Parts: sequence; C-alpha cells; structure tokens
Amino acid sequence: MSGHLEFTAANTFDSAAEGARQLEKFAADCSLPPRKAYQLDLIYEELITNVVKYSYTDTAAHQIQVILDDRDDVLTFTIIHDGTDFNPWEQADPDLNVPLEERQEGGIGIMLARKFAQSVDYRRTEGKSIITVVI
Repeated sequence: MSGHLEFTAANTFDSAAEGARQLEKFAADCSLPPRKAYQLDLIYEELITNVVKYSYTDTAAHQIQVILDDRDDVLTFTIIHDGTDFNPWEQADPDLNVPLEERQEGGIGIMLARKFAQSVDYRRTEGKSIITVVI
C-alpha cells in the first residue's frame, strides 16, 4: 500500500514525540512490514533528536518539516530544518572495538540509520538543511 505524510514539528522533544506517534500511524495505515516500520522509527528518532538537540543555537521556536512517501515498496523520509549546516552522513562510524568506557559518546544511531538505508543524502539550500533517507 502507498502513502504520503507531511507534518511540521517544533524544535522540542515533546513535538518530536508527537511526530513519532504520527509515524507509527502512517506505518500502520500503509501496512509497512514490521522491519521497515522499526527502521523508520529508529531513523526518525535519531535524526529528529539530533536536529532538536544540536541544530539551534537560540531558544526561539523553529519549525521542522517531516515528509514521508511510500511508493512501490520504497520509503523516502525527509527532514527539512533551518538549523545549523551539519551533514550527519559525513560523520565517521564509531569504533566499536574500543572499550565502552573509552569510547566517545554518540555516533551509533547515525551508523545504524546509514546501515538500514538504501541511500542517504544531505544538502543545504536557501538556509535550510535537507536530510533524506531511502529505506
């Protein structure tokens, strides 16, 4: 089954959580296979958390656009925001061979998102970051 969803979230964790509920409903309405629904949830949580937590240097309200398009068993997920210019896909994977207590924090979520995706993309246009993942 095909489907399309667009919504706007504020740059708050409460709004991000509401977005997660919308994604869950989208996954059910589109009859996404459980594995794909799980991958979508993990990728959304990772990307939206990073945007909310790290992309804004002020305390003003900002809008984050989320777009999902499921066509012919290809799920395209896009986040558009006006925060700082940061390409998550350029980050190196963490070294999982380093003992946990010596490892730098972060990076595992982006690594998993990259592994779950068929493709990932980032571009900066007209002051907006556009992060796209195809699952």
